[in-house]
Amino acid sequence: MYRSEFIELLRGIQRDVKGHGVKLLANRLSVRPQTLYADVDPHSVGRRTNKLGLLDWMVVLEETGNLTSLDEVNRYFNRISLPIPEDEGAISPVSWMQYCASTAKESAEAIKVLADGLSDDGGLDNARLAECEKETWEALQAFAGLYLAIKTEISKSKTIYA
Repeated sequence: MYRSEFIELLRGIQRDVKGHGVKLLANRLSVRPQTLYADVDPHSVGRRTNKLGLLDWMVVLEETGNLTSLDEVNRYFNRISLPIPEDEGAISPVSWMQYCASTAKESAEAIKVLADGLSDDGGLDNARLAECEKETWEALQAFAGLYLAIKTEISKSKTIYA
């Protein structure tokens, strides 16, 4: 039937819905609060007719601003999602260098934390792993910013600063 990970995901979405306000979200979705609550009730999985639809889930994500359930779906499928910086228009040569410097800095910090942890005692405890995760996330965000800048420029023209 349903995997336990799916039920946990639904439990998290239920927490988001409750935290933001069932009535508020139900009104946004044009459903009764009881219907929305039933849609996100993990206790009725397998014997229910109500199911949270994809479009409704997207409204919940948008309204609550909490993307934890999206992160959980990504984790289940061995994927990640990154926030994409806003398009700032034309990118100057100085901005390109700033993107490169930020990417290099964040990558170096992530590698340093990992190397320090391994050199201390040859292992990584949970605190060090959490620090590695934080620094790696920041490096991924820097790469995402550089990637978006490149994709933006490609879409504008076929020539990037010569």
